[in-house]
Amino acid sequence: MRKILRNMAFMAVVMLSLTGCFKKVTTDTTLRIKVLAEKSSGGDRVPAEGCYGYIYYTDSQDWIVESFEDATAKTITNPLTGEKLSVPNGESEIYTIEGSLNNYLSIFQDQAPALVVVVYPQSQMYAYMYRKAEAENLTYTYLTLIFHSWKNGVYNEGSKDGYKWTVVAPEAPTPDEPTPDEPTPDEPTPDEPTDE
Repeated sequence: MRKILRNMAFMAVVMLSLTGCFKKVTTDTTLRIKVLAEKSSGGDRVPAEGCYGYIYYTDSQDWIVESFEDATAKTITNPLTGEKLSVPNGESEIYTIEGSLNNYLSIFQDQAPALVVVVYPQSQMYAYMYRKAEAENLTYTYLTLIFHSWKNGVYNEGSKDGYKWTVVAPEAPTPDEPTPDEPTPDEPTPDEPTDE
């Protein structure tokens, strides 16, 4: 009788240890992207309001977003082949905690590799990141993106999980181009007399 009980106990331990081997393995994840804006170097980082994002499942790292117009049109380009895609595989939703907005975008990713794009219309900026396969059974992936409004051109922004965002800001006007606040050479300034 003892031998039977001992064998049953042994089989129970074996069965319990095997249950972990048969659980479902998944590589899909929900990206939770915290989007912030910094208006001056070293200034406060505040929620970047009005942002939205989308995701494309790509076959390589060669895909980019060529311009702000393409970013708002949800178009990506492969510069090697010239091919363009303009129907994303997924789009972002606003993620809220306990009913309050906390400036997270939520994008579901169920394939890899993928190109993730975030657009910040208020500052005419956008960012994109190439994501490879992730760890197994990772329900949420938290990322941070900071739009530095005081920077010009293209720069890289780090993320918690080691991925880098490519951020594109408007170029600064060249010295020959007047800024919107400056009159053009043909326009008289308010203090100049006119020939009337």
